Amino acid sequence: MTVRLSFFLSEAFDSLRRNWVMTMASVLTVVVTMAILGVVLVTDKNLKEGTTSLTNRVEIEVFIKGAPPQQSSIDALGAKIRGMSQVKSFTFVSQAQALADLKKMLGAGAQQIVSNLESNPLPASYKIFVKNPNEVDQVAQLFFHDPNVDNDPGTTDGVSYAKQTVRNLLGTVDLVQKAMWVVTVLFALAAILLTSTTVRLSIFARRREVEIMQLVGATSWFIRWPFILEGFITGLVGSLVAALGVWGANVLAYNWIHQSKLDFLRPIKYPLFAQSGPWPLGLIPTLVLAGAVLGALGSALALRRYLRV
Repeated sequence: MTVRLSFFLSEAFDSLRRNWVMTMASVLTVVVTMAILGVVLVTDKNLKEGTTSLTNRVEIEVFIKGAPPQQSSIDALGAKIRGMSQVKSFTFVSQAQALADLKKMLGAGAQQIVSNLESNPLPASYKIFVKNPNEVDQVAQLFFHDPNVDNDPGTTDGVSYAKQTVRNLLGTVDLVQKAMWVVTVLFALAAILLTSTTVRLSIFARRREVEIMQLVGATSWFIRWPFILEGFITGLVGSLVAALGVWGANVLAYNWIHQSKLDFLRPIKYPLFAQSGPWPLGLIPTLVLAGAVLGALGSALALRRYLRV
Protein backbone atom coordinates (compact mmCIF):
# COMPACT_ATOMS: atom_id res chain seq x y z
CA MET A 1 0.00 0.00 0.00
CA THR A 2 2.86 2.38 0.90
CA VAL A 3 4.61 1.55 -2.40
CA ARG A 4 1.43 2.26 -4.36
CA LEU A 5 0.82 5.58 -2.62
CA SER A 6 4.42 6.59 -3.25
CA PHE A 7 4.01 5.67 -6.94
CA PHE A 8 0.73 7.59 -7.26
CA LEU A 9 2.19 10.71 -5.61
CA SER A 10 5.30 10.50 -7.80
CA GLU A 11 3.16 10.28 -10.93
CA ALA A 12 0.96 13.18 -9.79
CA PHE A 13 3.91 15.47 -9.04
CA ASP A 14 5.59 14.54 -12.35
CA SER A 15 2.42 15.45 -14.22
CA LEU A 16 2.07 18.73 -12.34
CA ARG A 17 5.67 19.59 -13.16
CA ARG A 18 5.32 18.76 -16.86
CA ASN A 19 2.20 20.94 -17.19
CA TRP A 20 3.45 23.64 -14.84
CA VAL A 21 1.82 26.52 -16.73
CA MET A 22 -1.67 25.05 -16.42
CA THR A 23 -0.83 23.89 -12.91
CA MET A 24 0.00 27.44 -11.87
CA ALA A 25 -3.20 28.69 -13.49
CA SER A 26 -5.21 26.09 -11.58
CA VAL A 27 -3.47 26.89 -8.31
CA LEU A 28 -4.04 30.62 -8.76
CA THR A 29 -7.72 30.03 -9.55
CA VAL A 30 -8.05 27.96 -6.39
CA VAL A 31 -6.22 30.68 -4.43
CA VAL A 32 -8.65 33.34 -5.69
CA THR A 33 -11.69 31.10 -5.11
CA MET A 34 -10.65 30.07 -1.60
CA ALA A 35 -9.62 33.64 -0.78
CA ILE A 36 -13.11 34.79 -1.76
CA LEU A 37 -14.63 31.99 0.32
CA GLY A 38 -12.41 32.97 3.25
CA VAL A 39 -13.37 36.63 2.93
CA VAL A 40 -17.03 35.60 2.77
CA LEU A 41 -16.68 33.50 5.94
CA VAL A 42 -14.85 36.23 7.84
CA THR A 43 -17.12 39.01 6.57
CA ASP A 44 -20.26 36.99 7.24
CA LYS A 45 -19.23 36.36 10.83
CA ASN A 46 -18.24 40.00 11.36
CA LEU A 47 -21.43 41.25 9.70
CA LYS A 48 -23.50 39.17 12.09
CA GLU A 49 -21.55 40.49 15.08
CA GLY A 50 -21.64 44.08 13.83
CA THR A 51 -25.34 43.93 12.96
CA THR A 52 -26.15 42.47 16.36
CA SER A 53 -24.09 45.19 18.04
CA LEU A 54 -25.77 48.00 16.09
CA THR A 55 -29.30 46.67 16.32
CA ASN A 56 -28.87 46.05 20.04
CA ARG A 57 -28.42 49.81 20.32
CA VAL A 58 -31.82 50.42 18.72
CA GLU A 59 -34.26 51.35 21.45
CA ILE A 60 -38.00 51.68 21.62
CA GLU A 61 -39.04 54.71 23.64
CA VAL A 62 -42.57 54.62 25.03
CA PHE A 63 -43.80 58.00 26.34
CA ILE A 64 -46.14 57.84 29.31
CA LYS A 65 -49.37 59.84 29.25
CA GLY A 66 -49.64 62.75 31.64
CA ALA A 67 -47.36 65.56 32.76
CA PRO A 68 -46.62 64.49 35.35
CA PRO A 69 -47.80 60.92 34.69
CA GLN A 70 -49.89 59.07 37.22
CA GLN A 71 -48.09 56.40 39.20
CA SER A 72 -50.69 53.86 38.11
CA SER A 73 -49.76 54.45 34.43
CA ILE A 74 -46.05 54.07 35.24
CA ASP A 75 -46.68 50.84 37.14
CA ALA A 76 -49.02 49.42 34.50
CA LEU A 77 -46.56 49.99 31.66
CA GLY A 78 -43.68 48.69 33.76
CA ALA A 79 -45.56 45.48 34.53
CA LYS A 80 -46.49 45.06 30.87
CA ILE A 81 -42.89 45.47 29.68
CA ARG A 82 -41.55 43.21 32.41
CA GLY A 83 -43.87 40.44 31.25
CA MET A 84 -42.69 40.52 27.62
CA SER A 85 -40.41 37.64 26.68
CA GLN A 86 -38.98 39.63 23.74
CA VAL A 87 -37.56 42.37 25.98
CA LYS A 88 -33.88 42.15 26.93
CA SER A 89 -33.77 45.22 29.21
CA PHE A 90 -35.64 48.44 29.93
CA THR A 91 -35.22 51.59 31.98
CA PHE A 92 -37.60 54.19 33.32
CA VAL A 93 -36.76 57.83 32.49
CA SER A 94 -38.52 60.38 34.68
CA GLN A 95 -39.39 63.90 33.51
CA ALA A 96 -36.51 65.33 35.54
CA GLN A 97 -34.06 62.83 34.05
CA ALA A 98 -35.32 63.54 30.51
CA LEU A 99 -34.72 67.28 31.03
CA ALA A 100 -31.24 66.65 32.46
CA ASP A 101 -30.39 64.47 29.44
CA LEU A 102 -31.61 67.22 27.10
CA LYS A 103 -29.40 69.81 28.81
CA LYS A 104 -26.41 67.51 28.53
CA MET A 105 -27.10 66.88 24.85
CA LEU A 106 -27.58 70.55 23.95
CA GLY A 107 -24.41 71.70 25.69
CA ALA A 108 -23.62 74.79 27.76
CA GLY A 109 -24.77 77.25 25.07
CA ALA A 110 -28.39 76.11 25.10
CA GLN A 111 -28.75 75.23 28.77
CA GLN A 112 -29.81 78.80 29.63
CA ILE A 113 -32.78 78.48 27.26
CA VAL A 114 -33.84 75.24 28.88
CA SER A 115 -33.41 76.73 32.34
CA ASN A 116 -35.85 79.54 31.49
CA LEU A 117 -38.71 77.13 30.81
CA GLU A 118 -41.60 77.66 33.25
CA SER A 119 -42.34 73.94 33.43
CA ASN A 120 -40.85 70.67 32.25
CA PRO A 121 -42.50 69.87 28.88
CA LEU A 122 -40.80 66.51 28.45
CA PRO A 123 -42.80 63.34 29.19
CA ALA A 124 -41.59 60.46 31.28
CA SER A 125 -40.83 57.32 29.29
CA TYR A 126 -39.61 53.76 29.21
CA LYS A 127 -36.61 52.89 27.03
CA ILE A 128 -36.83 49.29 25.84
CA PHE A 129 -34.20 47.05 24.23
CA VAL A 130 -35.31 43.80 22.57
CA LYS A 131 -33.45 40.50 22.37
CA ASN A 132 -34.01 40.01 18.64
CA PRO A 133 -33.73 43.09 16.38
CA ASN A 134 -36.21 41.50 13.97
CA GLU A 135 -38.87 41.84 16.70
CA VAL A 136 -38.55 45.62 17.14
CA ASP A 137 -41.68 46.24 15.04
CA GLN A 138 -43.63 43.54 16.82
CA VAL A 139 -42.80 44.87 20.30
CA ALA A 140 -43.42 48.51 19.36
CA GLN A 141 -46.88 47.73 17.99
CA LEU A 142 -47.95 46.38 21.38
CA PHE A 143 -47.91 49.97 22.67
CA PHE A 144 -49.64 51.69 19.75
CA HIS A 145 -53.09 51.54 21.35
CA ASP A 146 -52.16 51.31 25.03
CA PRO A 147 -54.26 53.84 27.06
CA ASN A 148 -51.22 54.64 29.24
CA VAL A 149 -49.10 55.74 26.27
CA ASP A 150 -49.06 59.41 25.24
CA ASN A 151 -50.37 58.95 21.70
CA ASP A 152 -52.10 61.87 20.00
CA PRO A 153 -55.58 60.89 18.74
CA GLY A 154 -55.35 58.82 15.56
CA THR A 155 -51.55 58.49 15.74
CA THR A 156 -48.87 56.31 17.33
CA ASP A 157 -46.44 59.16 18.05
CA GLY A 158 -46.17 58.10 21.69
CA VAL A 159 -43.94 55.22 20.55
CA SER A 160 -40.60 56.19 19.03
CA TYR A 161 -38.09 53.86 17.39
CA ALA A 162 -35.88 53.71 14.30
CA LYS A 163 -38.29 51.55 12.35
CA GLN A 164 -37.00 52.20 8.83
CA THR A 165 -33.35 52.21 9.93
CA VAL A 166 -33.64 48.72 11.37
CA ARG A 167 -35.41 47.41 8.28
CA ASN A 168 -32.86 48.97 5.92
CA LEU A 169 -29.93 47.68 7.95
CA LEU A 170 -31.19 44.10 8.14
CA GLY A 171 -32.23 44.14 4.47
CA THR A 172 -28.84 45.45 3.33
CA VAL A 173 -26.90 42.90 5.38
CA ASP A 174 -29.04 40.07 4.03
CA LEU A 175 -28.50 41.24 0.44
CA VAL A 176 -24.73 41.55 0.90
CA GLN A 177 -24.49 38.06 2.39
CA LYS A 178 -26.44 36.51 -0.49
CA ALA A 179 -24.35 38.35 -3.10
CA MET A 180 -21.10 37.16 -1.49
CA TRP A 181 -22.21 33.53 -1.56
CA VAL A 182 -23.28 33.79 -5.21
CA VAL A 183 -19.83 35.14 -6.17
CA THR A 184 -18.17 32.34 -4.19
CA VAL A 185 -20.18 29.66 -6.01
CA LEU A 186 -19.30 31.16 -9.41
CA PHE A 187 -15.59 31.16 -8.63
CA ALA A 188 -15.82 27.62 -7.25
CA LEU A 189 -17.29 26.48 -10.57
CA ALA A 190 -14.43 28.25 -12.38
CA ALA A 191 -11.88 26.47 -10.18
CA ILE A 192 -13.46 23.08 -10.89
CA LEU A 193 -13.48 23.69 -14.64
CA LEU A 194 -9.88 24.93 -14.75
CA THR A 195 -8.65 22.00 -12.65
CA SER A 196 -10.58 19.71 -14.97
CA THR A 197 -8.81 21.28 -17.95
CA THR A 198 -5.41 20.79 -16.33
CA VAL A 199 -6.10 17.12 -15.64
CA ARG A 200 -7.49 16.69 -19.15
CA LEU A 201 -4.20 17.98 -20.59
CA SER A 202 -2.33 15.54 -18.37
CA ILE A 203 -4.47 12.70 -19.67
CA PHE A 204 -3.85 13.78 -23.25
CA ALA A 205 -0.06 14.06 -22.69
CA ARG A 206 0.04 10.58 -21.18
CA ARG A 207 -2.47 8.89 -23.45
CA ARG A 208 0.13 6.43 -24.81
CA GLU A 209 1.19 5.53 -21.29
CA VAL A 210 -2.45 5.02 -20.27
CA GLU A 211 -3.06 2.78 -23.29
CA ILE A 212 -0.03 0.65 -22.38
CA MET A 213 -1.18 0.37 -18.77
CA GLN A 214 -4.59 -0.79 -19.98
CA LEU A 215 -2.99 -3.39 -22.26
CA VAL A 216 -0.92 -4.89 -19.43
CA GLY A 217 -4.03 -5.20 -17.23
CA ALA A 218 -3.86 -2.18 -14.89
CA THR A 219 -7.14 -1.61 -13.07
CA SER A 220 -9.24 1.50 -13.65
CA TRP A 221 -8.49 2.93 -10.22
CA PHE A 222 -4.76 2.27 -10.58
CA ILE A 223 -4.83 4.52 -13.64
CA ARG A 224 -7.17 7.09 -12.10
CA TRP A 225 -5.47 7.70 -8.74
CA PRO A 226 -2.52 9.82 -9.98
CA PHE A 227 -4.93 12.15 -11.78
CA ILE A 228 -7.21 12.46 -8.74
CA LEU A 229 -4.19 13.21 -6.56
CA GLU A 230 -3.09 15.82 -9.08
CA GLY A 231 -6.32 17.77 -8.64
CA PHE A 232 -6.26 17.17 -4.89
CA ILE A 233 -2.73 18.60 -4.55
CA THR A 234 -3.61 21.59 -6.71
CA GLY A 235 -6.59 22.40 -4.49
CA LEU A 236 -4.60 21.75 -1.31
CA VAL A 237 -1.75 24.11 -2.19
CA GLY A 238 -4.01 26.88 -3.49
CA SER A 239 -6.36 26.77 -0.51
CA LEU A 240 -3.50 26.77 2.03
CA VAL A 241 -2.03 29.91 0.46
CA ALA A 242 -5.47 31.54 0.42
CA ALA A 243 -6.19 30.60 4.06
CA LEU A 244 -2.97 32.15 5.32
CA GLY A 245 -3.55 35.29 3.24
CA VAL A 246 -7.14 35.76 4.44
CA TRP A 247 -6.18 35.14 8.07
CA GLY A 248 -3.40 37.75 7.82
CA ALA A 249 -5.80 40.26 6.26
CA ASN A 250 -8.35 39.53 8.99
CA VAL A 251 -5.77 40.26 11.71
CA LEU A 252 -4.71 43.51 10.01
CA ALA A 253 -8.33 44.66 9.61
CA TYR A 254 -9.10 43.74 13.23
CA ASN A 255 -6.14 45.77 14.53
CA TRP A 256 -6.96 48.73 12.27
CA ILE A 257 -10.59 48.87 13.42
CA HIS A 258 -9.51 48.83 17.07
CA GLN A 259 -6.93 51.56 16.48
CA SER A 260 -9.55 53.64 14.63
CA LYS A 261 -11.85 53.49 17.67
CA LEU A 262 -14.58 51.72 15.71
CA ASP A 263 -14.99 49.09 18.42
CA PHE A 264 -18.77 49.50 18.33
CA LEU A 265 -18.65 47.32 15.19
CA ARG A 266 -17.36 44.50 17.42
CA PRO A 267 -14.84 43.08 14.92
CA ILE A 268 -13.65 39.52 15.51
CA LYS A 269 -10.76 37.38 14.35
CA TYR A 270 -11.96 34.25 12.61
CA PRO A 271 -10.45 31.28 14.52
CA LEU A 272 -7.45 29.79 12.73
CA PHE A 273 -7.86 26.08 13.51
CA ALA A 274 -11.04 25.45 15.54
CA GLN A 275 -14.12 27.29 16.76
CA SER A 276 -17.26 26.74 18.79
CA GLY A 277 -20.68 26.40 17.24
CA PRO A 278 -22.27 24.13 14.64
CA TRP A 279 -19.17 24.27 12.38
CA PRO A 280 -16.12 23.33 14.51
CA LEU A 281 -13.35 23.94 11.94
CA GLY A 282 -11.37 27.16 11.81
CA LEU A 283 -10.26 29.09 8.74
CA ILE A 284 -7.30 26.94 7.62
CA PRO A 285 -8.96 23.49 7.85
CA THR A 286 -12.20 24.84 6.32
CA LEU A 287 -10.49 26.35 3.27
CA VAL A 288 -8.01 23.49 2.86
CA LEU A 289 -10.84 20.95 2.96
CA ALA A 290 -12.94 22.98 0.50
CA GLY A 291 -9.97 23.53 -1.84
CA ALA A 292 -8.98 19.86 -1.82
CA VAL A 293 -12.56 18.84 -2.54
CA LEU A 294 -12.78 21.34 -5.43
CA GLY A 295 -9.54 19.98 -6.89
CA ALA A 296 -10.70 16.40 -6.57
CA LEU A 297 -14.05 17.28 -8.17
CA GLY A 298 -12.26 18.89 -11.10
CA SER A 299 -10.19 15.74 -11.57
CA ALA A 300 -13.26 13.53 -11.31
CA LEU A 301 -15.01 15.62 -13.97
CA ALA A 302 -12.06 15.28 -16.34
CA LEU A 303 -11.73 11.55 -15.72
CA ARG A 304 -15.39 10.97 -16.40
CA ARG A 305 -15.34 12.86 -19.67
CA TYR A 306 -11.90 12.13 -21.07
CA LEU A 307 -10.60 8.91 -19.54
CA ARG A 308 -12.77 5.94 -20.47
CA VAL A 309 -11.43 3.40 -18.03
